[in-house]
Amino acid sequence: MATSPRRPYHHGALREGLVTAARALVDAEGAEGLTLRKAAAAAGVSHAAAYRHFADKASLVAAVMAQGFEELAALAEPTGTPLERLHGIGRAYLAFALANPSLYRLMFGSADVPRRADFPDLAAAERRVYARMATAVEAAQESGELAPHPVADVTLLMSCVMHGLCSQLLAGLLPADAAPELARTVMMLVDKGLGA
Repeated sequence: MATSPRRPYHHGALREGLVTAARALVDAEGAEGLTLRKAAAAAGVSHAAAYRHFADKASLVAAVMAQGFEELAALAEPTGTPLERLHGIGRAYLAFALANPSLYRLMFGSADVPRRADFPDLAAAERRVYARMATAVEAAQESGELAPHPVADVTLLMSCVMHGLCSQLLAGLLPADAAPELARTVMMLVDKGLGA
């Protein structure tokens, strides 16, 4: 019985498939459930095939994190005054964290977080999130709604405040159903401290 020659395995979008599978594992099992072997199995490819695209687990984790930061940076632009737009970015940040708790934890604090310097795509995606917030801070300062403190300092403050709120909500230290009101209160207090 003649057999056809073995054809090499081909997967047109294997890298993207592995990232999708890895993200599904993070969603289902948390960061600790993610391994290159599991992602390969979930994507329907061999462990060896996964290594053609990712040298190790850290490189796969970096790709998943970069995807999360790209999504966060690409959220719809809020409307209103510059300060209202800044608040809208804060609310979108919070909504993203609540909708993607395991991914958010991976992006902002997992023990598996790779060094940004080793993964330029991840570092660039993260910078886009901060740049979007910095642009909103600068616009609120130019409109006179916020005092003219250094933009980088205010952006860091806003980021820390929103990250702290998200972390406490995800840890169950604050009630998730109160998230919108808590965000409004926190942003109002920050505004008072930074008011023009």
